[in-house]
Amino acid sequence: MVALFVVATIIVFFVIDYFVQRAEKRKAASAAVSQTASKPRFIIPKGYFFGKGHTWVELLPTGSTRIGLDDFVQKIVGAIDEIKPAAAGNSVAKGEKLFSIRQGNKSLSFESPLSGKVVSFNDNVVNFPDVARKEPYKGGWVAVVEPTDLSSELKQLSIGNEAAQWLREEIKRFRNFITAQRLSLSGSPATAGATLMDGGVPVDSVMEQSTQEVWQKFEKEFLGSAGSGKSSNL
Repeated sequence: MVALFVVATIIVFFVIDYFVQRAEKRKAASAAVSQTASKPRFIIPKGYFFGKGHTWVELLPTGSTRIGLDDFVQKIVGAIDEIKPAAAGNSVAKGEKLFSIRQGNKSLSFESPLSGKVVSFNDNVVNFPDVARKEPYKGGWVAVVEPTDLSSELKQLSIGNEAAQWLREEIKRFRNFITAQRLSLSGSPATAGATLMDGGVPVDSVMEQSTQEVWQKFEKEFLGSAGSGKSSNL
């Protein structure tokens, strides 16, 4: 009789432990899903250099470099209707316009992070701009530039942990920026503002809701090499 009681007690404890662990696993799974949904990730691949104007540089075995838009800009801007490059074969100085993107009647210009000769542009991206968003660091490259002062200018770009820290600061700046511009949003300003003010990161494609005026301010404060890192209108 005592033996049966002991066995029954052990079984009860096993059953209770099973349901407790199951509940804990569900709770942990829910937390992971919630965190992933509220904090979208921005990619910084190894071996890539990043300029203050949100362009990246990949060194090629030939000595030339590939340049494209970073994942941060791709995600916050959203759909890209057109990528308009400068003429291939031209020389470009660091900080000069290399290409622009257009979404409807809104546009942004991007500066070259390096000085050199523009060897070519990616025809696939020019013909199918959405490729730049789907594959920002692979098939989505925009231009090939043959640098003329690589050893000096490369030191002004960031890579690895330095690039990751810089991007974290840019996310904070952008959160403040878009919140300050919430009255100029053409979509749902209250929703966008609340999303960014509660401590989350910028929502995907948030710039699609904004006006050309906001795009111009964003270009001035985030894409210009001289002004990047400083926000004058907050």
